[in-house]
Amino acid sequence: MGDSTSNREDDRLDSWKAIAAHLKREVRTVQRWEKHEGLPVHRKRHDSLSSIYAFKSELDRWWSEGRNAPDQRQEMSQPRSPLLAILPLRNLSNDSSQEYFADGMTEELISQVGRAAPDRLSVIASATALMYKGSSKSPARIGAELGVRFLLGGSVRRADNRIRTTVELVNATDQSQVWTESYDSDLSNILQLQTDVAHAVVERVLRTVLPSASLPGGGAMDARAYDHYLRARFLWNRRNEEDIKRALDNFQRAIKLEPSYAVAHAGLADCYSVLASLQFAAMPPNEAMPKARAAAARALELDPELAHAHTSAGAVCLFYDWDLEAARKLFAHALELNPGYTTARQWYAEYLATCERLEDSIEELRRTQALDPLSLVTRTAIEATRYFQRRYDEVIELARATLELEPNFALAYFQLGRAYVQQGNFSKAIAELDRAYKMSGEAAGFGMMLGYAYAAAGRRRHAQQMLDALTRRAKRRYIPAFYFAAIYAGLRDVEHTIAYLLKARDERCDYLLHVNHEPAADVVRSDPRLAELLPP
Repeated sequence: MGDSTSNREDDRLDSWKAIAAHLKREVRTVQRWEKHEGLPVHRKRHDSLSSIYAFKSELDRWWSEGRNAPDQRQEMSQPRSPLLAILPLRNLSNDSSQEYFADGMTEELISQVGRAAPDRLSVIASATALMYKGSSKSPARIGAELGVRFLLGGSVRRADNRIRTTVELVNATDQSQVWTESYDSDLSNILQLQTDVAHAVVERVLRTVLPSASLPGGGAMDARAYDHYLRARFLWNRRNEEDIKRALDNFQRAIKLEPSYAVAHAGLADCYSVLASLQFAAMPPNEAMPKARAAAARALELDPELAHAHTSAGAVCLFYDWDLEAARKLFAHALELNPGYTTARQWYAEYLATCERLEDSIEELRRTQALDPLSLVTRTAIEATRYFQRRYDEVIELARATLELEPNFALAYFQLGRAYVQQGNFSKAIAELDRAYKMSGEAAGFGMMLGYAYAAAGRRRHAQQMLDALTRRAKRRYIPAFYFAAIYAGLRDVEHTIAYLLKARDERCDYLLHVNHEPAADVVRSDPRLAELLPP
């Protein structure tokens, strides 16, 4: 749109501050919208005019038409409603140490079937499916709970390097058996076995042969590499620091035995990305994320059509490079390849939140939840986004619902606690955060939030004790500067808060992407230095 759209003096805005005020957003937010989402801002043509300007009428039209260009809003492949749930395969090996193998086989089968026909068949994700491990519920009840028509169950028996897999497809509506089959193989041909089973399941569910369905990865491979890969995925799903480190080690072992194992390289990248996050802070981002970048690049090189690889690369672009456009494109392609890959959807939702599109982020997480309704990770992400929107009553309600599902989930208590802090209910906040801190084994990240609550409540001595504890820990392991910044923000110590946020920027702390809508940062919101130290 050119200058001719409107030349009325009262329609023109001649500064970023005026544009931000018109849209009721911060300057940094509208600058980001102009760069990434097509906000109609003009540049000067003559020296007599200000460097940038915009017209209220154009801004209002941009907002009413969807806040961003239609091609970006519609580009993400939408998942179909799940039609199939693959339940945990039973371990018939008479060896409890092989549970990881049965669970890993289940997750890989879910992945393979999901990739076989993403445009026609959607599958309940593994986090939810594995919640039914050992369940005595009837197929009809499970189908009703998950909203699916078909259930695939079965068993795995492993003896040395030989495997016997039996699968059964059931119509959950009338509990009738649709199909059953047994497969015998050795571990070196396990990928081909999974491909064969996936194709058979898709064919039976859709009642058609799918010769065009692509399932990369078939063929022979080192049995030990596959075993390490399954162990890694089993450990990754536990989402705690110790197990993610063990997962990383198993991905590395798999790659050493099978250097061309693309999905293992992607898994390795994801481990580094998560270990560098503020939540775990197990490795400094400047140390972990270059390794994540290298692993993701290798995965893409080995298999350019692997959704996992594009997702892993997108995570590096978003959380470390702060390159929002590159991250968006990578997540978009990942979801084109596999609309049912929930990790891609979760991280794309993070991208949307970073762009101040918080309600769009919630919508994306709801789509993820449709695929994985019992996922605690997705529930926590929704709670966090509602917290950013300052809808604290809703955060509390959602966190309570999560705790009904998993009473020992520390992150739900964390969400409860920080919502209570912002409501000024400090006694409840401290009680919930203290519970989370102890439940986590006194993890430093939970200590940060407890320290912030003490500070906000005016209990300065207790807040100082948490600062001292973090200082002592920092002598033994990496402690993010952001942890100190948070407690100083609670103490309303602007200088120390800004100083530690500057250190957090130097560390490439991923959570800086959310400071623009973090309520705890309100204490430094008006400080002009804040805009200088946050990601572009």
